[in-house]
Amino acid sequence: MKALCIYNPNAGSGKALKQLPEIMRLFKKYGIHADILLTQYAHHGTKLIKDADLSSFDALIVAGGDGSFFDVLNAFMHKNQPLPIGLIPVGTGNSLSKDIASSAESMEKFVKIITDGHLKAFDIGKVSGQNKTFYFANMTGFGFTTDVTLTGIKYKFLGDFAYTLGVILNTIKLKSFPLQMHIKGNIYDMQNTFVAVSNSRYAGGKMLVAPKAKVDDGLLDIIVVNKVSRWQLLKTFPKIFDGSYINSPFVEYYQASEVSFTTSLQKMLSPDGEIMEALPVKISILPRVINLFIEEMML
Repeated sequence: MKALCIYNPNAGSGKALKQLPEIMRLFKKYGIHADILLTQYAHHGTKLIKDADLSSFDALIVAGGDGSFFDVLNAFMHKNQPLPIGLIPVGTGNSLSKDIASSAESMEKFVKIITDGHLKAFDIGKVSGQNKTFYFANMTGFGFTTDVTLTGIKYKFLGDFAYTLGVILNTIKLKSFPLQMHIKGNIYDMQNTFVAVSNSRYAGGKMLVAPKAKVDDGLLDIIVVNKVSRWQLLKTFPKIFDGSYINSPFVEYYQASEVSFTTSLQKMLSPDGEIMEALPVKISILPRVINLFIEEMML
């Protein structure tokens, strides 16, 4: 197999660079002839894919975290190349990897998943804003979720705990805001704390944000958390790790192929751990548009 590998050496707070020799050894062991391109700055992966000629490769491999995959995806969606994609999760959260493998036992497992050749068609989320259109594989959100993401970026060196710390620190300054949601022909006006729009199940590493989500069902999972007290939020937070938080009285769970949001305040989106376009936005699903290498038992 000849593959182009976009490798983020800064993923996992720099741990990815130390793992590069081992991953190169595994490529050789499993017969992957990889052209490895190292990203050098934020969103460099987007430019590398934009400039690449993918026609001579059998596969595209992304070695990094959810943000690295996001960067590659947003260039790949414009390439019109039916190239299968492999993921080697060497980032901080690695949320998407949980829909690819049953467990993250080792980097060798993910290299082997690629060479085993089992593919699954994944849905992709599309965000259309006033100034920009972009795509996500995992989740986008706004409100409290974006504030947590910003804190998580600042404390990435703490690993998964960075997102937990983000929840604690942002709960202290918690405020709700007016929001209007358009979904399935209905309009909802609410006082909102945060919204998560998911394609896959996990976000922020081990947080089971959208327990009903399937990556190939042609639906977005929209989780709306209405006005809530600081104490209620802190009490409910541990339940996000098993998904049971969605049963809380202030949480609403929707599934739809399209949803739109507007608000009178400046609210930024946080797709796959990045900070992007502000509201208003329309978010839709593109069914089964990319093929990812996946563990056979996850098919």
